[in-house]
Order: sequence, then C-alpha cells, then structure tokens
Amino acid sequence: MTKNERLDDMLDRYGEVCKRAVAAKVLGVSAPTITQMLKDGRIRTACAGAMVDVRSIAEYVMEPEEKEEAARIERIKQRRGTRWAV
Repeated sequence: MTKNERLDDMLDRYGEVCKRAVAAKVLGVSAPTITQMLKDGRIRTACAGAMVDVRSIAEYVMEPEEKEEAARIERIKQRRGTRWAV
C-alpha cells in the first residue's frame, strides 16, 4: 500500500480528526501512551488539543522509526533542558 493509499484509507475510516481513545486503538497503545506521543511530537493534536490529527497518525504508521528517533531526541532535550540541532 502506498503512502497516499494508506492516508486515504485512514481518512475514509476515521475522518480528519479522532478522539484519543480511537487513536490509541488504531495504534494499539494505551491512552497514556497517546498523551506522551502528543507531548513529544510523534503525533499531533487538532481542534485546540481536544482531538488527534488522523494525518499525523498515518504519518506515524508509515514511518515509525523516523518519528520514534525524533521523539527520543526531544525527550533527551527536555530532560537536559538544552537545545540540540537535529
């Protein structure tokens, strides 16, 4: 399945935005994990933080290693209180 096909499929299934519980089910993780993923930028919020952007979920599903690495660097920066060039 191509990236565009996966994105179109997810948008057809869930719409542009979904609740955090739906995002957790789609990704097979817990609600607290969704909260952490939102904090470190692996996925994005929508509707003033009340919902999860389905496009960001699709991006995560298509390239999880890249998103995980960026999140790992972000967590390190937060712990150290410094800014790193990525």
